Amino acid sequence: MLIYHPVYDINHCIYRILRFLEVSEHSLFGWDQLRLLDFYSLFPHLLKNIAPFPRELSAYKKIISRIPDAYESMPNDKRVFHEMMPIQNTALHNLIARDMIDSKRYTEQIIARSEIRLPGRLIEKIDNDPFIKEDWYLFLVNELPLVNFDGKKGLKSRSDLMEHRYDG
Repeated sequence: MLIYHPVYDINHCIYRILRFLEVSEHSLFGWDQLRLLDFYSLFPHLLKNIAPFPRELSAYKKIISRIPDAYESMPNDKRVFHEMMPIQNTALHNLIARDMIDSKRYTEQIIARSEIRLPGRLIEKIDNDPFIKEDWYLFLVNELPLVNFDGKKGLKSRSDLMEHRYDG
């Protein structure tokens, strides 16, 4: 039986990346950071697994605890995260080819929107997306990027989804 899930949909990934960049208060993201945040946008209940939860964001713990667990089970979230990488890379390169992502910044592994304006229908779709009004999503796009990404106390280490042992 085939079952659709947005995790394997390149077009959905393109939309998620654009939505993230349009909604966030931040304009620059590391590519690995954005990949991780994209993962959490699909599986927000897994934000509960960030350990230890950043002390500077403890005010948001209640919001995270209210996220309902997913209906589907995910036996290995690390594997799903790594399976997403080729889809995320293809989506990003598609956005770069359309000049929606700054290609010069990308060479530095920094993801930023270009000066190209999004089509009106896409802006309208993002503006009307119920996700952007969710407390957990606003936490994800505005607060979680403030946490140091690398190092022993970084988000990579806390999420345990990416290799972090050799971070400085």
